[in-house]
Amino acid sequence: MLTEQEIINNGLKEMLYLEELAAHKYADSAQQITKPELQSLLKGMEMLARNNYKSLMQKINENQKG
Repeated sequence: MLTEQEIINNGLKEMLYLEELAAHKYADSAQQITKPELQSLLKGMEMLARNNYKSLMQKINENQKG
């Protein structure tokens, strides 16, 4: 049986994967679209996903230390 901490870490790792996947999808979509307004929007969403990824990494590192 998993401990509460292991369950939390597994959830954080799953979220990390999903944020990385989203960032890649936004980046790929931005490259395929020719309308500048939509490209800008998708690049902003990519940046948000990457920031979320960084925040999750920090949280995972904090959980591993303490």
